[in-house]
Amino acid sequence: MTTQDVLTWLDQRRPAPPPVLAAHLAAAAESSPPPPAREALPGYLVELGRRLLARVTRAPAGGRELALDLLAADAFVTYGFEAQAEAEVDGLTALAERVAGGREGIGEPRG
Repeated sequence: MTTQDVLTWLDQRRPAPPPVLAAHLAAAAESSPPPPAREALPGYLVELGRRLLARVTRAPAGGRELALDLLAADAFVTYGFEAQAEAEVDGLTALAERVAGGREGIGEPRG
């Protein structure tokens, strides 16, 4: 999987997100390290969301200027679950456990 694969998958979502959010999602994906070679799309999307959420939490005094990052973080995590449901519904529990368990395992190659 490549960054372009991620962008293509995001572009195919229906209904499409509002243009400003879609552009922010694409920019976040393009400015992040590429997906690890063996990482599945769902885990990588969740990792993108977690990175944006970390940016928001590092600015506790932030205001409305962080709203788009927060919306994008939510969208990436939601899309992670959508991608998992499309690939293998049985994997939803494991993905939820990875998300609930914190950073460990998110964005790392699956083995």
